[in-house]
Amino acid sequence: MEIIQPHLASYQKRILNSKARFTITEASTKVGKTFSHIIWLYAKAHESEDCEGRNYWWVAPVFNQSKIAFNRLRRYLAHTKLYRFNETNLIIYCPNGAEIHFKSAEKPDNLYGEDVYACVFDEAPRAREEAWFALRSTLTSTNAPCKLIGNFGGISNWVHKLKEKSKKDKQYEYFKVTCWDAIAEGIIDEEEVLQAQRDLPAKIFKELYEAEASEDEGQLIMNESIVKVFSNVHIEGGVKYITADIARLGRDKTVIMVWDGWRAVEIVEMATSTVDESVNAIGLLIDKYNVNLSNVVVDEDGVGGGVKDYLRCTGFVNNAKAIKVNGKEENFPNVKTQCYYRLAEIINRNEIYINCNEEQERFITEELEMVRLAKEVDTTKIVLKSKDDIKKAIGRSPDYSDAIMLRVSFTLKSLKRLVF
Repeated sequence: MEIIQPHLASYQKRILNSKARFTITEASTKVGKTFSHIIWLYAKAHESEDCEGRNYWWVAPVFNQSKIAFNRLRRYLAHTKLYRFNETNLIIYCPNGAEIHFKSAEKPDNLYGEDVYACVFDEAPRAREEAWFALRSTLTSTNAPCKLIGNFGGISNWVHKLKEKSKKDKQYEYFKVTCWDAIAEGIIDEEEVLQAQRDLPAKIFKELYEAEASEDEGQLIMNESIVKVFSNVHIEGGVKYITADIARLGRDKTVIMVWDGWRAVEIVEMATSTVDESVNAIGLLIDKYNVNLSNVVVDEDGVGGGVKDYLRCTGFVNNAKAIKVNGKEENFPNVKTQCYYRLAEIINRNEIYINCNEEQERFITEELEMVRLAKEVDTTKIVLKSKDDIKKAIGRSPDYSDAIMLRVSFTLKSLKRLVF
């Protein structure tokens, strides 16, 4: 079967012809990354005359984005009657038996199960990392290739980690395409780009047109400092503390951390826990590390209130009034925000060390990256991104970072005002 071969720019050819199994392309807007990858997926689905039952996937963060790609390929094939189109489920049935599916990454669990023979992950940085984990699993038995494309925005994005991986792993190759590359190839008009440069803030222009990743707007903790949290082994020990963020409901975890000064020396996590189970776990750690009960703090909102009452330890009320420092009120709406702001300062000064396993490191990194100023809040106080917004962004509650934040509470001299 003859494959449609449109004209491609030189940088498009380099990306599509890469021998790496996984390519990560960070590209500016309107440089032809979407259409060229549609053609690549189409070509993969036609490598053999007999591809009966083989699945080829186009995955985008939301359904409507996948539908746009589906419609572009459908229109491209409109001249032939060899293809069948399922416009409800976004499937193109090819004459050789291959099926090209256009899917949404909104619910990562829905991506598990199938065997996929080639895939494009469109606008991957806008999807959750869990979607990549699911998608990666579908490529295992087929040893299939995948191309990830998008505009990265901030350097904390999970796709940025794959970019770094490409420096060491030959199965990954990174490409960067800017507006200037597209101008040189005659794909976009130079004057239009120059006008956009005049119209847009420098940071936005660099991200959208020059594919320059930057620190995410409003992010309080520097990414390089988050990385060092797990390697600052020089941090000395001191007084022992225990902090506990008790699970409330659903997918929340109970996370208990033992501290030797600003060194987190042990983390205990429980998927679900009753008051008794939390009390017993904390009690064992108190005995193991000889921690004074006055140096144990529990988030007492919800189930944690019962744990605090039973242990008679320090209770932390998230929405309590911010603590005065040197007799002066600080510009925070509550003590939780105050503690997170202090935590950001401590991490940025590289004054904290956390000993943990790889999965915990990944969770903690994602959660600390979410410590950001809220956008468009009608108040003069310093307001952080809400827990609900964080849950939407990473797909879970920030239980680890909350347990870390509680360690800061011991540095506030007036903490006793919060103890009941």
